[in-house]
Formats: sequence, C-alpha cells, structure tokens
Amino acid sequence: MLHDSVTKIALAVTGIILIAIALCWLLLQPGGDIGNYKNYYINDAAAPHHGAVKITFLGAASLLIDDGETQLMVDGFISRKPLWQVATSQLSTDKAAVDVVLGKLQVNRLQAVFASHSHYDHALDIAYIAQRTGAKLYGSSSTLNIGKGANLPSGQMQLYTPDKALQIGQFSITVVQSIHTPPIAYMNDDIGEQIAAPLSQPARVSAYKEGGSYDFLIRHGTISFFIKPDTNFIAGKLDKLQADVLFLGTAMFGKQKPEFQQAFYDETVGKVRPKRVIPIHWDNFFQPLSDHLEAMPQVVDNLEQGFDFLISRTKNDNIEFSILQGYQSLLISPTGQPPE
Repeated sequence: MLHDSVTKIALAVTGIILIAIALCWLLLQPGGDIGNYKNYYINDAAAPHHGAVKITFLGAASLLIDDGETQLMVDGFISRKPLWQVATSQLSTDKAAVDVVLGKLQVNRLQAVFASHSHYDHALDIAYIAQRTGAKLYGSSSTLNIGKGANLPSGQMQLYTPDKALQIGQFSITVVQSIHTPPIAYMNDDIGEQIAAPLSQPARVSAYKEGGSYDFLIRHGTISFFIKPDTNFIAGKLDKLQADVLFLGTAMFGKQKPEFQQAFYDETVGKVRPKRVIPIHWDNFFQPLSDHLEAMPQVVDNLEQGFDFLISRTKNDNIEFSILQGYQSLLISPTGQPPE
C-alpha cells in the first residue's frame, strides 16, 4: 500500500511538473508572427550620401544613426542574454559580441551614446560601447552611475539637460522628458527608482533601475525624426513638436487596454504628425541580435493586435507604416522625405 501511495504521489508530482513546463513553454512563444508583416519591411542598404541620414535597428530600442561623418547611438543593448540567465545570474557585457556588431556596422565614428533609461535592456552595454569607441555617454544620473561603475572618466559623461538642443556634428539632439511603459500586472514596478551609486558589472538585472525615461528629437539639416523608446506618454508634451519619421516604442502595446492604445496613438503619432512610423522595442530581447528577430513572448505582448491597430490608424491618417528587422536600415534624404 505504501509503495502504491508513493508511486501515485510521484506520478502526480511529475504530472504537475510537466504541465508547468508545458505552460511556461506556451507562454514564452512569440506573441504573434512578425513574418505576417513582411510587406511592411524596409531596408536601405546604401551608405548615407551627402546630407542624408541612415538609421539602423539593433533590436529592442537600440538605434545606430549615421550621416557618413558622425555616428550616434540611442541605447546600447547587444548582449542579449537568454531568459534563464537573466533570471538566475548576474549580468555582464558580452564584449566579444559587442565588438562583432561594432565591426559589422563599421562603428568607427561614434561620438555619442544616449540612454533612454537605465533598465538593462537599454543600458547594459552603454559603458563598454563608450569605452570601446571613445564616444561620450549622455544620460540621467542613473545612467551616469553605470558609466562610473565602469570607470568612465567624468569628461566622457554628460548629464541630460531636457528641452535644450545639443549640437554634435551636423546633428541637433533635443532630449525630451518622457515616462516609462506601464508595467502589466505581474511585472515588477521600479518606475522612478534611481541607481544611486556607481554600478559595476557583473550585476543583477534588478540593479538596473529605470532612473527616468526620455525621448529624442533629432534634426539634421531639413531632416527630422523623433525616437520614442517607451510605450507611454505625458499628455500634451509633444503638442509643439513635429518630425518626418517617428520611431515608436511598442513594447507590451498589444496587451494594453483599448482606451490606452487610442490615447497613446493620439498623443504620439497624432501630435508628431510624421510621414512614416516605424515600431521599435517589439522584439524578444532574450534571443541574440540577428536579422530574423521574433516578437516578444505572448506572456508580455500581443504583437499582432498592437501592429494591426497601428496599421489601421496610420492608414486612415495617410501615414506610412514600416518595419525594420534586425540590422536593417532607413535612409532619410536631405529633403526629409524617406525613400520609397
């Protein structure tokens, strides 16, 4: 009898474990098939000609910006660790992986790195990228504490001055105060928390506090584009701002309530009035950077619901909706008109 009872208990425990594994596997499947949107892919492979700007998508919210003379980077997240490692280990920059990407993209004229906020999926590699290239690191006090933890010299870091244009080469960059994507119910909420002391690697993901969130208005001659890494808004903040291209953060957008989706669109696309919208931060950043990025897991986002909403609204507003896969680029001509 005892043997039968133990066997039944063992079988029950095994069944529970198998069900839990199956459920986790299901929840971690992509929250939509990005392949269904291939008709919206763009990729301008040519080098930027005189006066043009080339913007390359590096997954999550990381972007490389290049006019042929000066390179800028928004965010710096290339060491895309698997979920199990993020959950169980301290994290460090994968320097070899970063070096490969910098070499592949010929990042040899990088002048500045701007961090939209200090979570690890935006800021894990920013200090090493600055060290490796000599670029200056711009950010909040939390971001600069990441630089200090990597022993970046004080002269290679600069605190944000929101709403004041900064000139770097032919680029004019204005940092705009923003607000972080609202966390869904089962996520940890550290919004507004600061990295209060120098942060050295390796470090737990929880050490990378948000530290304030920011958007970026970038102008280059007649070209203008706005980078909004987070899926949230401050009502009225963008009332007097206009740009030809909007890089729009869509992380967890498909999981938000319809009223939030409508308000987010109205306060971003509706206010900026771009000719083209390109979503960013839609991909599963627990997978390596590649030219075949997948959607975020369905436990945190519904990519198809979010993209279908944006495609419908932009179509009604006569705005082009385009998608960049990993390593793909948009080339904006000096007239401010994205190439067809």
